[in-house]
Amino acid sequence: MLLARALRVTFALGLTAGFAAAQETPDPWTSLDRVRSRMSAAGALRADFVQTYLPAGFTAGDAESGRVALALPDCLRWDYLEPYPKSFLICGARAHSWVEGEPRGQRTTIAARHEMGLDLLLLPLAELRGRYRATAQKSSLGGLEIALEPLDPASPLVAVQLAFDAGEERLISLEYRDREGNVTSFRFTGYRPLDDPEAFTPPPGLDWQEPRDG
Repeated sequence: MLLARALRVTFALGLTAGFAAAQETPDPWTSLDRVRSRMSAAGALRADFVQTYLPAGFTAGDAESGRVALALPDCLRWDYLEPYPKSFLICGARAHSWVEGEPRGQRTTIAARHEMGLDLLLLPLAELRGRYRATAQKSSLGGLEIALEPLDPASPLVAVQLAFDAGEERLISLEYRDREGNVTSFRFTGYRPLDDPEAFTPPPGLDWQEPRDG
């Protein structure tokens, strides 16, 4: 009798623990939608970033650093400062790139659905569901981690990892792995309100070059 009762209690506790664990497993698409909505509602932000490129087979890679400005879901701007200054601005379908002090810049039209990585921030969630297989879990620091796998076998990427802070309000890291095994990662720190009203306006006075068809 005592043994049977103990087994029933143990079984019940196991079911409860399993149910709790299932309840704590976050849905990746709901989580991603929630974080994107929170970042958009926060208004224009600036943050510092470090980008690292690790070639396949190496244990150390090249690092670059700078500042990023974002006003989701429309605009992103990357200002690389070290080791070589360069800037990239994307607003809607228009992309600009330039180097401070040089007389010319590049301007082109892009589509977010053709830009792996940009699509995660700019495309509607329903379209992303058709592009990636996703899983999510809580990180050891209490934040959220989302793993994405492109469904297209011809995709140049094989895996994307995103990590968000404990409040699930800020992106703190982003990592891409391509088919050759190369890894590009970004780490974001120091989020603050963007105080530059011209951040998403291409610099005036440059000779903007556009690619010619054919």
